[in-house]
Amino acid sequence: MATKRTSREGVERRTGGDRRSSRSTLHFPERRSGFDRRESDTAGPIRTAYHRLVRDISDSPGKTAVLMGSIVGLNVADILFTFHALGRGLEELNPVMAELLGAGHGVAAIVKIGVTSVLAATGWWFRRFRRVIVAALLVFALMSLLTLYHLLNLLTA
Repeated sequence: MATKRTSREGVERRTGGDRRSSRSTLHFPERRSGFDRRESDTAGPIRTAYHRLVRDISDSPGKTAVLMGSIVGLNVADILFTFHALGRGLEELNPVMAELLGAGHGVAAIVKIGVTSVLAATGWWFRRFRRVIVAALLVFALMSLLTLYHLLNLLTA
């Protein structure tokens, strides 16, 4: 059993309860700053550049805001391209978006852009966590490919 630390006078100065007795805690072990053990001299140049990019975005609120804003912008482009494709007679392949589009184009746009904006704001808030930046970069890459696909379909139609 641990004893409580006291001051020289023998009086307990802490006001809160013992935090170790809490039944639930939030623990995010990947949060790092400063020295990073993932960087090593034996890592290749691509891996080193990737880790440096993730850390650079994570450490800069402005760069994180640009990344998150780009994801929202790509989602706006996606919904506009989707409306254009639906106008040409094509079908929506995503069953969730098909249901939302059944409720109306405005509903689909508000939900898609609203959910993306909330997730981007959450990502910006938790930018210090490496996994959040990695996930955002993956979403950015996938949305960029989807936008490129839409552009190629628009040019070939």
